[in-house]
Amino acid sequence: MRLLDLQDRLRAHIRARIDRRELTGLGLSRQAGLQQGHLSNFLNARRGLSLESLNRLLDALDIGLLDLADEEELERRAPRAPARSGLESIAVVSVEQAARLARFTPQQVGGTVSFRKAFLRRLRPHDVCHRGDWLRFVCVKLDRDAVRGLFPRGPTGATLLVDRHYTSLVPYRRHHPNLYVIRLHGRCAVGYVTLAGDHLVLRPGDPELPVELAQLNRARSYSDYMVGRVCHVALEV
Repeated sequence: MRLLDLQDRLRAHIRARIDRRELTGLGLSRQAGLQQGHLSNFLNARRGLSLESLNRLLDALDIGLLDLADEEELERRAPRAPARSGLESIAVVSVEQAARLARFTPQQVGGTVSFRKAFLRRLRPHDVCHRGDWLRFVCVKLDRDAVRGLFPRGPTGATLLVDRHYTSLVPYRRHHPNLYVIRLHGRCAVGYVTLAGDHLVLRPGDPELPVELAQLNRARSYSDYMVGRVCHVALEV
């Protein structure tokens, strides 16, 4: 990746995080030790940055060069084992990390689950949350209590494949509700989600359990509460 491409990707990364209200230009410039006008000129492509300034920004954003690299380019350059060339390894992370972090360090990954690349490519995104810089697919594990709310009988746990580029309430399949991981009352929950006025309604899979309501913050969209759509479930029995 050329230095100019790196700077373009860094601009897009910063703009996306500002759009999601994760940071402000003023706060970032202070944290990186840059003048606000200097950062503004960079974001508007009126000037580039020195290597020292780039390093300051990367440190302030808590990201590395690989976080800005194109995934397809990395995949082309990475050595592959012939027997697994049709598979892609998806990181297993905690539900809380899946909700907050765009990408993950090796220390935050608790393993991987392999899926066929053809299956992942067929999955359609519907991102209304400006998450183009987020790692799209992650896996999260649910314990017995969390699984019981979805599948009342039998399973002792489950691993969910979550598409974090699907933050819309539009049904993926006509007449079939989407299963989501969402942030609700300071925690992460799994269920079927609808919008009722200024409230999100979370329905568990078990009809005997109560629904949960969360009032939307006026400054936020319902999509800000979405972690992503669940597109595959592996049950443990």
